[in-house]
Amino acid sequence: MARIASFCGVRYGLSELHECVAPPYDVITPPERERLRQLNYNITHLTLPDSYEQAQSLWRRWQEQGILRTDPQPAMYLLEQRFVHPVTGEVRRRLALVCLMALEEYETGVVLPHENTQAKAKEDRLHLLRATQANLEPIYGLVEGNLFPVLEQLSHTVPPVAEVEYTDGLHRLYRVDDSATLQRLEATVAPSRVWIADGHHRYETSLQYRRERRASEGNPPSLQPYDWLMIALTPFDDPGIVILPTHRVLPSASEDALARLADWLGQWFELNPCAPQDLPGLLQQGAARRGFGVVLRGGKALTAWLKPGIAPETLVPGEHSPAYRQLDVTLLQSLVLEPLFGITQHHLERAEGIRYTRDEREAIEWTSSGEASVAFLLNPPTVQEVREVALAGEKMPPKSTYFYPKLLSGLVMRAM
Repeated sequence: MARIASFCGVRYGLSELHECVAPPYDVITPPERERLRQLNYNITHLTLPDSYEQAQSLWRRWQEQGILRTDPQPAMYLLEQRFVHPVTGEVRRRLALVCLMALEEYETGVVLPHENTQAKAKEDRLHLLRATQANLEPIYGLVEGNLFPVLEQLSHTVPPVAEVEYTDGLHRLYRVDDSATLQRLEATVAPSRVWIADGHHRYETSLQYRRERRASEGNPPSLQPYDWLMIALTPFDDPGIVILPTHRVLPSASEDALARLADWLGQWFELNPCAPQDLPGLLQQGAARRGFGVVLRGGKALTAWLKPGIAPETLVPGEHSPAYRQLDVTLLQSLVLEPLFGITQHHLERAEGIRYTRDEREAIEWTSSGEASVAFLLNPPTVQEVREVALAGEKMPPKSTYFYPKLLSGLVMRAM
């Protein structure tokens, strides 16, 4: 079902890669962008340019100058990431196959999204794609099937061609160009479906660009370069997959709502007071249960676990799948944030009246110090939950998945 292929990767020809790579464009803050762009050949000059014309010019010039070099023959690339889990402190290792994947409309069921996208962000990436005619950074996907043992074997038999120690861990790139191995990888992935983990905007941008090019060229019968995009695929059964939670913080809330909160929650949840500093550990211990943690202004905290005998899917209104209705973040939104505090889907998507953080200590500090009225701490959704929601044809609630670590941009690129 999923068609993948090798390609001639474009890689930096410089020895100091640390000054060339960067996180994906959409997680870089404005101050971080300015810092990275002080480095002459950093990838952000291409992914976050001052103008699309500038990116087009640099992309060409850096290749002419040998700053970027194209590998001599088609290959796929194995990416290995070694990192420390920021919540548990465990050392993890995650593998991904960087390859080309044939673009598929969502309706075919081969590629499944789990997030909604914004038109403005897609317009920006479309202008950049038109200007450079390149995939400057891979999107990230999760794939079914039996790919993990193949990648595990390759990581021990193929020598690395690049290695970077970055703030989030070690990133190592291997080049796989043996024809028999490439055929094996294609055949292994062929029966599978792909879930987009990161890069929904870029995927949908590539679909739009493909439509434009095909319309202008009379819809050629064979696959063209613009019918493919660069993707990094991690197997679902890779034990290194990490999703971090995104906690909800209300900077201000009505005193009436705060006074009613405990009784309101008590309709469905068992409430257990605790010290704020103990809350992250208690959440981890109860990860198999449905619920969340609460920190109130002034330093009070509690866990809220769904009472035994209450089926979570019966509590959420609307035409949603059971997989969507039983998510912790869905229960929090449907039972608490919207009816009690007036935080609607509109507020969530625009971050109006609500703040997000992936650092539970930061959320606790904001509320304990009085900077915020109340914080709701969540366990992350599981990979299986993300998979089931997408299979049901739905998108995850806003700000509910953060795959960690992010792929480093700049290790390998692709010219069309």
